[in-house]
Amino acid sequence: MNSFMKPTILILITTFFVITGLAQKKETVSTDVRLIKDRPHVFISFQSETKVEPLYEGESGHRVWLQFHNNSRWKVKFCFHYVPEEYGKTGARYEIERYKGTGEVPSAGRSDTCRYSTLLPGKLHLFSVPREHLADGLAIKIQYHYAWEFDPDGTSNLDEPEHFVFFYSEDVPKIKRLKTPTYGIIGKKGCVIKDPF
Repeated sequence: MNSFMKPTILILITTFFVITGLAQKKETVSTDVRLIKDRPHVFISFQSETKVEPLYEGESGHRVWLQFHNNSRWKVKFCFHYVPEEYGKTGARYEIERYKGTGEVPSAGRSDTCRYSTLLPGKLHLFSVPREHLADGLAIKIQYHYAWEFDPDGTSNLDEPEHFVFFYSEDVPKIKRLKTPTYGIIGKKGCVIKDPF
């Protein structure tokens, strides 16, 4: 080998190892948009249970306080309505579904109109629901949208997929859980509830 070949081969070998080493050290960019990695993008958690005057006729005076969490890097929007401050200032619009057992499902009093609230990444919305809406076997379901799913004029795009988050009665601490309400004197619009406290 001549004196010119040795430095060239040495430079090529060094370059190969440097490039290989850089490729191995290259950090991968996470495609996970969750802020807390072991939690879903959007979820609801239990905060507390309180006793207050019924908000609407036919409701019990027991309310479950829940937190609607945005655990994604994106803004989310959900329908809300105004309520008095002692009930959380704003309530989230939800539906009630039976996921276990049989029996009547109380009405959530859902309105056809919707005001959207924007929940920023990492933030939560505190709201309350009547305790009987989370009696054994019932769940509440909240529809939400990612902010980028809205049309430029601010309306929701009906061509986008629907997203829902659920909170199940079994997620309320067991010591506070009510039995399924019975419908009686008040009728189907209201419930006769036994006081769990």
